[in-house]
Amino acid sequence: MQRVLRINLQSRNQALKAARRKNRDEYLKDWKDFESRQILTQKQKNEYIKAERKSRREDWMLGPLAPKRDVGTKQNFYGTVSNLLYQGPVFPPKVRRGPKGKGWDFVGGEGRPEEQKEWEGYGNEGNIVEGDRVVVVKGPTNLVGQIGKVKDVASDSKEVRIEGLNMADVEIPENFPDQRQKLHYTSLELPVPISDVRLVHRVTDERTGKDRDVVVKLLRGGAPYIQQPPNSPLPRHTRYIAGEDIQVPWPEVEVPSYQAYEGDTTRYDVESQTWTPTLYAPPVPPAAFDNLIEDEKYKRDRRWHDDEYVRMKVLEDARAEWYMERKIQGPLDTMVAEKIRQASQRTEAIKAAGMSEETKALIAEQMSRALAEGILQAQMKPLPQRKKVEAEA
Repeated sequence: MQRVLRINLQSRNQALKAARRKNRDEYLKDWKDFESRQILTQKQKNEYIKAERKSRREDWMLGPLAPKRDVGTKQNFYGTVSNLLYQGPVFPPKVRRGPKGKGWDFVGGEGRPEEQKEWEGYGNEGNIVEGDRVVVVKGPTNLVGQIGKVKDVASDSKEVRIEGLNMADVEIPENFPDQRQKLHYTSLELPVPISDVRLVHRVTDERTGKDRDVVVKLLRGGAPYIQQPPNSPLPRHTRYIAGEDIQVPWPEVEVPSYQAYEGDTTRYDVESQTWTPTLYAPPVPPAAFDNLIEDEKYKRDRRWHDDEYVRMKVLEDARAEWYMERKIQGPLDTMVAEKIRQASQRTEAIKAAGMSEETKALIAEQMSRALAEGILQAQMKPLPQRKKVEAEA
């Protein structure tokens, strides 16, 4: 059984290392895709800026002789921007913030830890939703200070679109040739980074008693968690002004309603309890249990073993040990084993007794004798004589 456990532990470690390498490769790939998309978007913006500078200089230098640019292939698309600017690069899932679950999930159904249904945290991500009033605090000069209503929140790219702000004529992509021929472009709101906006909340002044708008510098989300109506886009946590603990209510949104037909399943049939568990029968058939667990039955890195398999392995180990104890030994094997036993006993006895006084005296005598011989040899050794060097005539 120990051998099986050792092999299983080694396989689990190998599988864990492989999973870590896979997650790391996926994480690096997501960042690479993000950077490549961001580079393309920035290149497109730089091209628009260079072209606009060139056109403005030509118009100023040439005056009425300036070239006409809305001709040829650009006749119907002059002044439009690429659809790359309408959708920003997607961030890797591990760096995104905000609740992962839906607002109408029942309270207490946290699920797995990575789902983060009962989310809490600081910042705009997860605390600014569709319908909120926000103000732009960073970005182009014509946008800073503008207040608008959030039209859409893209959590994957960490961007928001504000109604009536940052408008641009977006070119219809070439993937839609029919729409491109009929309608060459459409006016849309370009996204703004969610970190460049702040929530505008209306509070009542305690001194004057009048309502006024305030810009919330930092938001905090946390308990209590409230189950939202079905199909509601709102999260189920509660948001506050960080540091003040003033609750900021969620905006009123229209919850989509669906028409009920005669053939639909009624709510009574859905919520009625049709099966009662007992102690005399398992909840699922034993044959289907292997398909419901996370680990497969025949994987080398599985985390569990069948009780019968473990019992058989323990029985095999006990039987092997019993056979080893009752192994038939010949006279030679018996003599060798006895000598080994006597030698081990003698060694243990010597270690326990320690060094005797006679041994210590003998060692001291030998050391003094060796020292005396060394000194005598050093005294009897003749000194080296120097050779006389005759002076040359």
